[in-house]
Amino acid sequence: MHPLRQVGRWSLTLLAVLLALVAVLLVALRLALTQVDQLAPRVERLLEARTGATVELREFDAGLARLDPVMTGGGLTMSTLPGEAGLPLLEVEHAQLRLDTAASLRTGVPVVADARLRGLTLHLYQDEQGGWHWPDPARIPPELLEGEFDLERLDFWVGLLLRQRAWVEDVRLVLHGRERRVDMLAPRLLLTGDERRAHLEGEVHLEGQEEATLQAVLEVFPGPTGFRDFSAALQADMKLDTLIDLVEVFTLDDPLRLEDASGDVTLWGRWHRGALADARVDIDVPRLVLRRDDEPIVLEPLRARGQWLRNDEGWEAWLQGDAAAADWAEPHELADERQPALPHFWHMRYDDDEGWWLTTSQFELASLAAWRERILLPEGLVRTIDALEPRGLISGLGVGRRNGHWLAQAALHRVEVEPWDEVPGGGPLDAWVEARDLSGRIEFVGVGDPAFKVPELYPAPMELSHASGEVRWTYEGPRTFVSGRNLMAGWQGAEVEGGFGLAIGGGVHGGLGLDLRFRNADALERPLVDWLPADVLGEELDAWLAAGVAGRVPYGELKLHLPLRRGGSGIEPRLRLDLEIEEGRLPFDPRWPVIEGLEGRLTAGIGTLDAEVYHAESLGVLGRNGRVTIEDDVLHVIGDLASDADGIRRYLRAIPVDGMEQVDDWRGEGSASGRIELSTLLGEDDGFRLDLETDVDMQRLVYLPLEVPLSDVKGPLAWRQRDDDGGLEGRLEGRLFGGPVNADIDTLAGRVELDGAAEVARILQRFDATALAGGVSGRLPWRARFTLGETRNTFRFDSNLQGVAIDLPSPLGKSAGESRPLWVEADLDQQRVEAEMGGDARLRWRGLPWSDIGQGQFWLGRLPEAPSWPEQEGWSGTIYQSRLDLVEWGAALAPMLDGGAPGGDGPGALRYLRVDTACLVGPEDCLGVMSAEARPHTGGGWRIGLRGDLLEGYLDYRPFLAEPLDIALDRLTLDGLLPAETQDTGNLLAELDVPPDPTPLPGWVGEVPNGRLRLAEILYQGRVIGPLTAHWEGSPQRLRVAPLGLTLGQISARGEVIWESAGPGDSLTRSRLDLDGRDLGTALERLGQPVSIRSNETRVRSQLAWPGPPWQFALARSRGSVEAELRNGRFVNLESPTARVVGLLNVDNLVRRLRMDFSDVTGQGTAFDHVIGAATLYGGVLETTGPIRIDGPATSFTLEGTVNLSRRELDQRLGVTVPVSSSLPLAAVIAGAPVVGGALFIADRLFGSAIDRVTRIHYRVRGPWTSPDITLETAE
Repeated sequence: MHPLRQVGRWSLTLLAVLLALVAVLLVALRLALTQVDQLAPRVERLLEARTGATVELREFDAGLARLDPVMTGGGLTMSTLPGEAGLPLLEVEHAQLRLDTAASLRTGVPVVADARLRGLTLHLYQDEQGGWHWPDPARIPPELLEGEFDLERLDFWVGLLLRQRAWVEDVRLVLHGRERRVDMLAPRLLLTGDERRAHLEGEVHLEGQEEATLQAVLEVFPGPTGFRDFSAALQADMKLDTLIDLVEVFTLDDPLRLEDASGDVTLWGRWHRGALADARVDIDVPRLVLRRDDEPIVLEPLRARGQWLRNDEGWEAWLQGDAAAADWAEPHELADERQPALPHFWHMRYDDDEGWWLTTSQFELASLAAWRERILLPEGLVRTIDALEPRGLISGLGVGRRNGHWLAQAALHRVEVEPWDEVPGGGPLDAWVEARDLSGRIEFVGVGDPAFKVPELYPAPMELSHASGEVRWTYEGPRTFVSGRNLMAGWQGAEVEGGFGLAIGGGVHGGLGLDLRFRNADALERPLVDWLPADVLGEELDAWLAAGVAGRVPYGELKLHLPLRRGGSGIEPRLRLDLEIEEGRLPFDPRWPVIEGLEGRLTAGIGTLDAEVYHAESLGVLGRNGRVTIEDDVLHVIGDLASDADGIRRYLRAIPVDGMEQVDDWRGEGSASGRIELSTLLGEDDGFRLDLETDVDMQRLVYLPLEVPLSDVKGPLAWRQRDDDGGLEGRLEGRLFGGPVNADIDTLAGRVELDGAAEVARILQRFDATALAGGVSGRLPWRARFTLGETRNTFRFDSNLQGVAIDLPSPLGKSAGESRPLWVEADLDQQRVEAEMGGDARLRWRGLPWSDIGQGQFWLGRLPEAPSWPEQEGWSGTIYQSRLDLVEWGAALAPMLDGGAPGGDGPGALRYLRVDTACLVGPEDCLGVMSAEARPHTGGGWRIGLRGDLLEGYLDYRPFLAEPLDIALDRLTLDGLLPAETQDTGNLLAELDVPPDPTPLPGWVGEVPNGRLRLAEILYQGRVIGPLTAHWEGSPQRLRVAPLGLTLGQISARGEVIWESAGPGDSLTRSRLDLDGRDLGTALERLGQPVSIRSNETRVRSQLAWPGPPWQFALARSRGSVEAELRNGRFVNLESPTARVVGLLNVDNLVRRLRMDFSDVTGQGTAFDHVIGAATLYGGVLETTGPIRIDGPATSFTLEGTVNLSRRELDQRLGVTVPVSSSLPLAAVIAGAPVVGGALFIADRLFGSAIDRVTRIHYRVRGPWTSPDITLETAE
């Protein structure tokens, strides 16, 4: 109850007490009139009976003034108990009154004509509920406070008082609060008047305050029937700053308390015909501070005007006020709001039949929460405000009580409410609110960026683009029911509609029901868990969905019932989620590929899920007609699959199985179809089971490292996975290298068996070894097996090679009908490989933990029984053949080398190779024992040591040097390589035959590394040639050997030989050789040629060129020039073919034609002092360049002309200069006496000083050079 009403109520109570005293006095008067002596005790007993208090009346007297009784009394005290232990209740020092008998009889109520009271004190005590009473056993007479005050009762008491005439002095009202006491003092109360008017005035002070708290003046005018239908006017002024202590007593436990106030309140009232007809109030409060829950409410300044009017049906009231500034504790987000804290306009209407109704203008919703306990609102609305803590603006409020029901209506703008327990919250919203008793409804529409808060389902607020709908609530005792209808919202780009229902409270089971339908939900950009209620589906299912399940949902439905009860509920929640999914993403294990591109329908419940998959894809593997289920935390996936080869490869590469990286080595063309069945226990490492069954149809399947193609691969193939163990199972057939291949696969059982046959030609073609097709041919049968186990995995390959012909020298060669076992075994875990063919060739290899290439060994010919492993990494090999025919092996391997020398720098993994033979086959017979050892250099390259009957030395190959190849031989024996000399051996004329057509420059010339050759000795039939040195460098266009040096006896040969390209189909060899030294005959001796010439000094310069390679040298096809100069020598053995080859020096034949015989003079040959000459060679014709001059001691020869080497014909002119004595006629010589001429020549040698005359003779030499015609041309 409002403090002002309390003050008014107790003020009227005080007046009522006064009237009661008057009535008591009248009764006492009557008694006194009869029994004056017994009147006082009776009054005491009467008051004690009515109040239960202890009453003491010290003085009492009565008499009559005319007809009016007059009573006088004093010393009246009332207390709860006798003596000092009692609490005071009422005290009256003195009282005197005169009853107007006539007026009383006329009005029917007592009318005091003259009443005077002094020292009246009334004590009231506050109870625990804040009410006021007299403590037990006393009680206030019920007639005074029976029921609540209303306007009719107020009119009655006002009319009664106005009939009295009284003066009251020193009236006190003492309020004993629970914590403090307040005394109210009225120094004087005056009630006067006459038949025409009545006047009441007075003022009230609080103890200790000089300024009056309340001043009131009441003027009363009688009506047509007197004061029964009076008219009156009232004016009251109240100072608010004096009421703080009083209000504090009345509002001790009130959440809304007055803390500070200042200003004035003026009240006007008007009565008409004995009833209040009009009341007005004027409030001017500069500052009003209230406090609610320790939070201040400050209104400054507050100005208000109001009016109350009675009408025929009831009454109406208006109030217009304004608080220029209002401040109270409010949410931070509303701190900047500038809406009114209190309504500016108030209107209240009361109807006797329907009830009352209050309407206000707009104000802050927060102020309604602050004032809810001081205004009359429906309990349901108050409880709602308490729970939801609303914020926003009330555009208009209507509240009242009609026909026994509490009603409220409000228009809200940008209102926000907080969730309460399980009741959703949100905002901002524009809403229309209707409440009736304990129920109500809200129609709302979102404004700005509304949010919906359902912490029980979604931890984060749901940010909405728009929202609308209706919410209803009902309170039934402790139970609360809330429901949402026709809810529509835009959330995360999706359209959501539906409703909800909530029942809570009362200590019984409650629940939250949710029924939503949504369209176009995007769970790709936002995680799916952001769309679904939290902690509802089950821990494992929630974790699985949060692991990456995503997609687009064109349409979906969510139905949820969530039991609610404080302390937990034994009822399980129920949920049904029905989604249409497009572009879905479904992981089933973090390690396995994700299912993507999913289209289908998903239905989920608490801990369950059932999805139909219309279409799905995972790394190129397509799925259809599938189903995904989750039940008891077990995920099941089944469906039909189809994929091309690339999709299968990508999928297998991604599955978490050891060794699947080898799938990268395969490429295919084709497809596979099948079915998948998968199950896994969510959240557990165990329980994974996968069966992937397919039918393979591959047109082409290639193993990339070797580019081995398989074709027409078909058959069933399945992958079965059990937890971490998985494997393939199936039977495949196909084509490989022109033959069939079959595979029986069961890796779970630890085996893969293969068999088939292959065309050797197709194998050679694949590996670019078609040159071997002539050496290896036929059809290769084979079988293989992989044995797979936990501790050991092995592989074995077997073939009897029957049907394969190998055209190679023994021991590798065989016929097609011959069987020869070939096997290969590999330990895949220990990294060991062994292979053997026919007991003649063996290979083994093992991996090393510290090496990338491991260790390998191979043997050919002689197989060891228990070989030991070398200490270093790499390969080592031993080849032993009792008879090694390099020509035969070269002819067999030549096709493989025809394409050029192998590229690269040699097998980098080879560390040692030894080749031994007891018989190195030569052209005619064995060349003896031979061995070779090859070892790599530390910095790269090779050194090959050679030792045997044929040669001895070493070969170095260092690819990083300018001349990578270095051949150094101590000895080379040619006896077995070259045929033994015969009679015609050494006849250079035999080399004049025309050789075959020249060949083009081969490609290997450009690949031959640059190098040098150093040969210390060349042994042939007991002769020693050398040393020989040669450097060469090659390019794609030529091979140049320079410098080239060879020592032949006393002659040193120096020069170069160039072999170069002469077009697309031809090549050319050019040489430049210089011979310098002493005896030319020693060179002929080293070459095994007959010694036809001796000299003390030799100098030869030659330049020759011929088509083709150097070994196709032919004089007939050569061109060039030769210059020669010899000194102090002789022609020996003129019968020799060497002299004929020289041509110019064909002296032997010419002398015989002249019938000279020098044997008696020159038994060692023909001596000369100097020989010099030059010739050119072109088109098979040797032509002198100027005469070739041979000077002897006394005779000289000149020779010039040509020699046709192709036809072996001469066309020369020979000049002979001979000395002639004066006594010998020249005619004898001219006559052709050769004997005489020869004698003269000899004579000149014997008697040179005696000959003082010289004769020159010229001859023409024509015809075959074996028997030319010699004719005399001239003589001088």
